[in-house]
Amino acid sequence: MSDITTQDGRRELTLDSALTIYTAADTKLQLVGALQGALELHLNLSQIEEFDCAGLQLLLAVSQEAQRQNISFSIEGATAAVTDIVQMLGLNGQLPIGGLH
Repeated sequence: MSDITTQDGRRELTLDSALTIYTAADTKLQLVGALQGALELHLNLSQIEEFDCAGLQLLLAVSQEAQRQNISFSIEGATAAVTDIVQMLGLNGQLPIGGLH
């Protein structure tokens, strides 16, 4: 289960457990919904234990869509499951992950 909080166009979405091919369809719907009408979207990944290429594709897509819509987007609390893959693939500059450059 994930949790979203909203305040004056600022949204924080906390994803839990997994960001994988098995959760991609549901997660995509949540991310699209979170972007609608948002001025800022902060994605909290501190509870993500499993992460794969499908999860990475979703993060890249939401980052690009946020940029296209001029929505401020950030990723906070990314676990090692996420940061290890992002660093290994050299995508540090493609995703706004707090503390990862």
